[in-house]
Amino acid sequence: MKRITFLLNISIIVITVMALGSCSQEEYLYEDEVTPNERRLNLQAPSGEYLAENIDALKERLAFIIEEGHEESKDFEIVRIEYDTLSVGFFAEIEYKTKDGIESNLIITNKKSISMPKVKTRGEDSSEESETVTYKCKKASNNKCKACRLVKYENHHQVHCWCDNGNSEGCELYKYAY
Repeated sequence: MKRITFLLNISIIVITVMALGSCSQEEYLYEDEVTPNERRLNLQAPSGEYLAENIDALKERLAFIIEEGHEESKDFEIVRIEYDTLSVGFFAEIEYKTKDGIESNLIITNKKSISMPKVKTRGEDSSEESETVTYKCKKASNNKCKACRLVKYENHHQVHCWCDNGNSEGCELYKYAY
C-alpha cells in the first residue's frame, strides 16, 4: 500500500511540474515588446513570400544580429520595412531604432532568383548559400566611426557600408545565413 501511495504521489508531482512548466513558456520572447507601429508593418514581400510568420518572430530572428552589431544587448523597434519588387523571393531593407536612440538598418534576402540584387562581402565565395541571408554593417575595430549603415545603390544592385560621417573605412559588412 505504501508503494502505491508513493507512486501516486510521484505521478501527481510529475504532472504538476509538467503543467506548470508548459504554462511558463512563452512562444515568442518579444511578444510584450512589440509596438503598435510594428504590428502595422507589412511582412509580405511583393512576391507573396513572408519575412516571418509575425513581427514577434522577426524581432526574435534579428535580435542577435542587432545586439552583435552594437556589441551589447539592445532593445529595438522595427521602424520600416522596404521591399525591392521581385517576382520570386524577397529583398527587404529593415530600418530599426534602439531604445537608446541609435538608428540603423539591415537587409534580409533569399536566393531564389537570378535577377535578385547581389550583396557580396569581401572574401565571400560563390558557393551555394542557405535560403535566407541577413546583411548588417558593424563598426570596424579602427574606431573611425560611431555608427554604420547599409546604403543600397539601385542602379548597380549593390549594397555598401558607410559611417554616419560619410566615411566607408570605419564599417564592415557582415553576412548571417540561416
